[in-house]
Amino acid sequence: MVYRHKLDEVLAIADRVTVLRRGRVTASGMDARIATRPELARLMVGREVLFHLEKAPARPGEVILATENLCAESDRGLPALRNVSISVRAGEILGIAGVAGNGQRELAQVITGLRPATTGRLLIHGADMINRSAREVISQGTAHIPEDRGGMGTVPNLSVAENLILKSYREAPIATGWFINTLEVHRQARELVDAFHIVTPSVQAPVRLLSGGNLQRVILAREITSRPQLMVAVHPTRGLDVGATEGIHRLLLEQRDAGAAILLISEDLDELLSLSDRIAVIFEGQIVGEVATAAADVNELGLMMAGTARQQ
Repeated sequence: MVYRHKLDEVLAIADRVTVLRRGRVTASGMDARIATRPELARLMVGREVLFHLEKAPARPGEVILATENLCAESDRGLPALRNVSISVRAGEILGIAGVAGNGQRELAQVITGLRPATTGRLLIHGADMINRSAREVISQGTAHIPEDRGGMGTVPNLSVAENLILKSYREAPIATGWFINTLEVHRQARELVDAFHIVTPSVQAPVRLLSGGNLQRVILAREITSRPQLMVAVHPTRGLDVGATEGIHRLLLEQRDAGAAILLISEDLDELLSLSDRIAVIFEGQIVGEVATAAADVNELGLMMAGTARQQ
């Protein structure tokens, strides 16, 4: 039995397929040789699912994020980033491709103020934010969708409503002096639950009770409503079903079309090719090549991910 959301893998390995949706069997013992991805996705979600979303051509504006020769160390004190120089403009998505463990995590953490850099520059709106605190980075209009949605993106024992105000609890109308306006918190939370289609028993339910897709929607609702000009999204759909993945992709494209600069870090090449306007490949902490998505070749990307620098 294969409990995987990667439909291609299921169809390649399984002999028969059984589909569950909300605890109920929607198809049992399907012959995997004749089953299709769209059919399985429909049975899983209860509606037709688009695997590749249509997106408007990018209209890049000013440079929002730029790194210049950025270097940083791993948790073990070893070099993790080696002279990384990238830029992301308003209204575009820059994808970072690479095999896990090649500096993606450290890059996201340095940009969002969660890890110190050893050398280099980090510019957000032209202001040097190198080794500034996460709060200072947030004040520059930065949103962060971390890879660890349960341990870093949310506080599991707090309610859905409390997690939704983690970036705004200091501000009116939620903050009233030293106190939190609970009625306003719940009112805003209910609006966000409706707007972002978050499935939860109530806004007072602990966020740990939510499914992975709904947990990610809580994070996106909180980050998007801060009206970010820069969004750092790390593995935003890892472990999510096809329906939740489609919804997250739509939200990211909406932010891009609204003018946000998005740095998308993912190990899923299909996701990067679907969403990104440009793709940079990282290997052993170095950017080994960058291509426009429209001209990207999967084989070339694979070679770069294995350490072969792109031929100019």
